[in-house]
Amino acid sequence: MSDEDCNAMGPVMDATSEIQAVADRPEIKEAAINALHQKHRESKLHQFTEEERVKQFSNWKVTQYAEEQTAYGVNYFMKVSIGDNLFIHIRVNRQQDADGYDFYSLHETIKDDVATYIFPEDVPLTYFNY
Repeated sequence: MSDEDCNAMGPVMDATSEIQAVADRPEIKEAAINALHQKHRESKLHQFTEEERVKQFSNWKVTQYAEEQTAYGVNYFMKVSIGDNLFIHIRVNRQQDADGYDFYSLHETIKDDVATYIFPEDVPLTYFNY
């Protein structure tokens, strides 16, 4: 099993139109933004408005990605702009021999006992497994 120190994630590359098309699939985009809003409701620190949600959907653009080949398929790690120079890092899975993609997770970091899921542009896309 992969972890942050031992994994098969390939190099981080600029996004392609094919990767953007994967991220634009409704089941991926909606699941990622729903997860972001759910995490923020749970944190009780931030509350997104419906206006911010609409803005995140309209600004949704993958800027970088990396792939990890696994025994069961491919993991795609994506850095996604949600507007205002803010980014989320998402993980999408494609099962081997399957046509569909599944949203797997949203990257979370914890600093000083505070979780965050939104990053400035200078935070690099790295492996995460949760």
